[in-house]
Amino acid sequence: MTDNPDHLPLVDLRADDDEIGRYAALLDSLGIGLLVFAADDSLLQRNAQAEILLGDGAATWEDENGHPLAADDRLQVRVRQTRQAVLQQPIGIRSGEGAPPIWCSASAFPVFAADGSLRRVLLTLADLSRHNWLASETRELPTHDPLTGVFSERYIALLLDDEGRRARRYGTPFALALIAIDRFQELCAAGGAQAGENVLVELARLLGTSLREFDMVGRFDDDQFLLILPNVRVNDALTGLERLREMVETTHAGDPLGPLTISGGVSEFTGDDSAALIDSVRSLLAAARESGCNRLCVNLDFF
Repeated sequence: MTDNPDHLPLVDLRADDDEIGRYAALLDSLGIGLLVFAADDSLLQRNAQAEILLGDGAATWEDENGHPLAADDRLQVRVRQTRQAVLQQPIGIRSGEGAPPIWCSASAFPVFAADGSLRRVLLTLADLSRHNWLASETRELPTHDPLTGVFSERYIALLLDDEGRRARRYGTPFALALIAIDRFQELCAAGGAQAGENVLVELARLLGTSLREFDMVGRFDDDQFLLILPNVRVNDALTGLERLREMVETTHAGDPLGPLTISGGVSEFTGDDSAALIDSVRSLLAAARESGCNRLCVNLDFF
């Protein structure tokens, strides 16, 4: 694995097949399926978790409304057409006629050859229906925030509950962060509601391109985003989030309405329930803002 300066540690976008194989094994350990497609859309490989999700027969893929997914809407096809990653799309998979769907958060991203041509497309499937309560909730729940495209507040809360259960069962760590736009109300007062919406959409875009494809991002309150970062310690999460903070500051230093910055609170799963975890990162975010903004505050108990 390489350390891309704009991403948390992830498989390199020019990875060879040996590295992709190691990535497949890593995702297996996280309970995440991986499908590897050639540039011509032929399936080359799937890991053990993908075998479990897809079954032995021809699986049927559905969108979040339960409609069959058209061929052109398959994530690997969209990546082939645009050469851009597609992140955190809700997908239902039926392994056979009459079988209930398994709901997954699906992401796909390209792997390029040395000459810049598309060599592979990797499609990941994070099972969201490990618990019956979550499977029944998702069919009735709006999964995405209509403005930013990230998960809705209620849905990210369900995912946090689910991640906490997984961490307790398997002993795996995860980090949690609450990121907020500094001076958001002042920005809206100066530039109007549209300016505020534009900033929210831009930050959501930066989060989508700066995090790993199996990280989870949800809108939380007017100007905040809740981040769930599986299988990562708080110090590693802080490194990647500091890069994000610096990127926002540098990219938007000359904005007409004034410099744009973000603050955040970052912590790690402690065994507490979701409410306690959220209270922790809220307190840390408040401390970051009280200290002057444009900074991250972290729970030092983990260092």
